[in-house]
Amino acid sequence: MKLPTILIIKTGSTYKDLRRILGDFDDWIKAATSEEVSWKVKTIAEIEPPKVPWYQGIIISGSHNSLCFPYPYLAGFRRVVEQIQQHHIPTLGICFGHQLLHKCLGGEVGRNPLGLELGISPIQLTLDGVVDPIFKNIKKVKVEVFSSHFDNVIKPAPDTISLAWNYFSEYQATRISTYIYTVQFHPEYNRSIMAAYIKRNWAELAEQHRRNPLQIASPEAILAHNRDLRLSRLILRNFIDIVRMV
Repeated sequence: MKLPTILIIKTGSTYKDLRRILGDFDDWIKAATSEEVSWKVKTIAEIEPPKVPWYQGIIISGSHNSLCFPYPYLAGFRRVVEQIQQHHIPTLGICFGHQLLHKCLGGEVGRNPLGLELGISPIQLTLDGVVDPIFKNIKKVKVEVFSSHFDNVIKPAPDTISLAWNYFSEYQATRISTYIYTVQFHPEYNRSIMAAYIKRNWAELAEQHRRNPLQIASPEAILAHNRDLRLSRLILRNFIDIVRMV
């Protein structure tokens, strides 16, 4: 059987020092799946919309960029999304990719008034999320995931189905139509990646804890709670199964 070809669209890169040690966003996605897939990686600047239908699936990575500021690739990426919709290509947007898809499809993205969500976060599946194939074999209503974001989807695209939420983000996981999935969190992270982001943003976390100690944990507590999350990575493998079924 021919392996499905999945395109990873890189919307950015991680910190240079972390990239030298642990690789980049696309490397983490590949490593997290442990599945037989033919991968193709392109930056968002390299994407040619007419060639999007060549791929059986698409994953849109995270980024350190923010859609709260002018984003040079927004208009061009809308043409990519049009191809995804026209050809019903299974697509997964991760963090910035989640926000970018909603923005392109008529939603709104804004700065989270609660600040930076970083570390292991609990999310709550909705009734739709419990039965959705993206959460297949999770077997829990509450799931722990890796988070790293300042911005949120504050208004989802029309006809969005909410699959998961939490205290920080009303739209932690969504489905648009039957084939576009988005997650605010990072199923591709592992313990080492998460620890690096916690340490890199230590001062911001400490300041948030100082302002709101009853609801925001200290950076020391966030780092102590860090560990590998098997169920979080299962979401990526479930997405590949969705690609194979199309």
